[in-house]
Amino acid sequence: MTDSAMTTQITAALEALNQRDMESFMALVDEDAALDMPDGSRVIGAQSLRDTLSAYLLRHDLSFADAVVMTDAAGLRGAADLTVKGETAGGDAGKAFSLPAVIVFEREAEDFSRISLYLSTPL
Repeated sequence: MTDSAMTTQITAALEALNQRDMESFMALVDEDAALDMPDGSRVIGAQSLRDTLSAYLLRHDLSFADAVVMTDAAGLRGAADLTVKGETAGGDAGKAFSLPAVIVFEREAEDFSRISLYLSTPL
């Protein structure tokens, strides 16, 4: 896959997440994919990835904006430098926030095999 195809795939993944279209997002993810969360936890497997990411997005009403996508020349790794927007949960529930973040995407074949989310400040 070329780097422009990887850019297209990353952009499609971010759009699907923003629209809460988990079916379209999961079509881009390998069955044995790993998801690395900002708290250092890791989940493996498509269903676990879907459940964990869905809960995280909904808990904080997250959306991704202002993405700049970068890829390697081989089209196997890419990242989106972006802004995460959402609302706090817990004691300060409903307070809006906007944080710089990076999401790294890795693939071994056609689908993402690892996705890692890095936030400048933990939620």
